[in-house]
Amino acid sequence: MFRKERIPSEVWISSWATLVFIVLTLGVAPEAMATDWAKAMFDQTTHDFGMVARGSVAEYRFNFENIYLEDVHVKSISSSCRCTSVKVTEPSLKTHEKSQVVATLNTRQFTGKKDATIRVVLDKPFPAEVQLHVHSYIRTDVVLEPGSVQFGQVTEGKGVTKVIDLRHAGNPDWKITGCERADESIDVAIKTVSTTSDQATYQLAFTLKPNAPAGYIRRHITLLTNDQNPNARRVLVPVEGVVAPAVTVRPSPLNFGLVRPGREATARIVVQGQESFQVLSVEGPDGRFALDSSVKLGKSASVHLLAITFRAGTVPGKIEGKVRIQTDIGGGQTLEVDVAGEVVAGSQDASPAASAPSSDGSPSSETSSPGWRSVGG
Repeated sequence: MFRKERIPSEVWISSWATLVFIVLTLGVAPEAMATDWAKAMFDQTTHDFGMVARGSVAEYRFNFENIYLEDVHVKSISSSCRCTSVKVTEPSLKTHEKSQVVATLNTRQFTGKKDATIRVVLDKPFPAEVQLHVHSYIRTDVVLEPGSVQFGQVTEGKGVTKVIDLRHAGNPDWKITGCERADESIDVAIKTVSTTSDQATYQLAFTLKPNAPAGYIRRHITLLTNDQNPNARRVLVPVEGVVAPAVTVRPSPLNFGLVRPGREATARIVVQGQESFQVLSVEGPDGRFALDSSVKLGKSASVHLLAITFRAGTVPGKIEGKVRIQTDIGGGQTLEVDVAGEVVAGSQDASPAASAPSSDGSPSSETSSPGWRSVGG
């Protein structure tokens, strides 16, 4: 049929003529072969949402990757039930590119046990269909308002709190008994707002702590209850948001290119924050690196330009290690930047930026850089 990138020792079919030959001689159903190659791209084809509160945001992503040498294209995607909406994040994939089929429950308009079959139809490199299955039970006695915790975009090192309501109807003895701490960067405070003979209302305060690492947040926080049904004692609350880095460094890695022995190369780093901050010190991997003397440390600004000079020794080899930049962000956050490049023998061509001429135009063999400095250094 076509070649599979991950298993080079396998002999893969290269044309439909060969496929027909195998079908006729081995008795393999063509539908099965068409499904198997496509199904092999998915990490799984079934997901059970379990019991989901009404109004909550319930989403699951089926991951798949093009593991073949040929391009893959998703022609269409559909769901057998209006209770589940579906979409594909990227329909066209080259070798090793990844995509997701996103299944989202409609928990506001549908209740009870719901099952859906998702048809993923492909037309490249060959026609095929993969069926994905989702199962859920949308309960009517528990309602979340709003349906998820949306932190939005939060700057790294800063905290934020979002509040949602949970209402339970039915058993007056029903209570939230606790919360599973699956994430140390999120705190949950539970407050009882009101209770009657047929309904209880809780206020849930979710706090994203300042120590939350930079990155995208998409997870569930599990509330524990004393529900009489063992299968309904856990209530999942979706949590989503983005922790944006307080400061970014570019380029990374810091590339010095090709440098001849005894020569110098200078590269520049831009350190940019969302707010003004100070660069307190800069430290290199070893004594061959130096911070340019024109760089002033200890100044408060949102953007800092650091010039780093590398002086090659006499031994050829890779330029490796990390430049460490200490700031006053969050009490002293340290940034690390990998360095790259190579010291090459004199017979090889070095990059134009790799040599720094002296005042008379000849290559410099010494550096006047003062070395690594800190504030007050």
